[in-house]
Amino acid sequence: MGGYLAVMGVCLLGLLYLFLTAPNILHPKARTRMLGGWLYAHRGLHGGDIPENSLPAFTRAAEKGYGMELDVHLTKDGHMVVHHDDSLLRLCGVNRRIGDMTLQEVRACRFIGTDLPVPTLDEALDTVQGKTPLIIELKSAGDDWKRLPEKLYRRMRAYAGIWCVESFDPRMLRWFKRYAGHVIRGQLAYDPARLPGDDHRGFRYWCCARLLMNFLSRPDFISYGYETAGNLSFRMNRFLFEPVLAAWTVRSQEDLEKLKQRYLIQIFEAFEP
Repeated sequence: MGGYLAVMGVCLLGLLYLFLTAPNILHPKARTRMLGGWLYAHRGLHGGDIPENSLPAFTRAAEKGYGMELDVHLTKDGHMVVHHDDSLLRLCGVNRRIGDMTLQEVRACRFIGTDLPVPTLDEALDTVQGKTPLIIELKSAGDDWKRLPEKLYRRMRAYAGIWCVESFDPRMLRWFKRYAGHVIRGQLAYDPARLPGDDHRGFRYWCCARLLMNFLSRPDFISYGYETAGNLSFRMNRFLFEPVLAAWTVRSQEDLEKLKQRYLIQIFEAFEP
């Protein structure tokens, strides 16, 4: 009897694991594979005097035929701007959070050493004009996870180019799963335990690293920090489900060549392929 219960317990744990980690298996992978065949410039093709997530970085990427990844935040008054960090300190020298500022206050700031303001999402879209695909990362500062997905979707419905969404926050992707299931969505993750330092430690990040939050988002693809992709759960997910994978952030041509057989989508930075 004890052995039977033990087997049942193992089976139930296995089923629970499958439920928690499974990607979207209800839709064909073909719709996600439309994102393949492109290389994606991380935060635009920046470098030198061209800041990341700036209009010149997006122009340069589009002109050279690269797709691009960009990041979207909400301002205090509900406008979408393109910036990676929650704060403007690193890139603009202003120690304030975007979510605590109005659009006018954000636009008054400039990228360090330039006269370039932080762009709005509308400006970024007008710059790219659908020439190459966009991977839009949704940033969930504060309670933005409740507002940003719908606002972004309403704007992107009028966009003619190829685009998809990704986020570290599965709650944001869950909105798309429930209300706009046709939009391609990717779950961002990485394993901080495989990197030096103490950033992003704790139970939530441990779960995300092992894709245990996939039950919320049921992603069409997994966007993983490829340098940390060695944990057992990630490898099991690849074996069991063969999900579409995106690699970030690739920083050499050598790594690009190594990864292209495994990762359909490659997001590069700090060099030009």
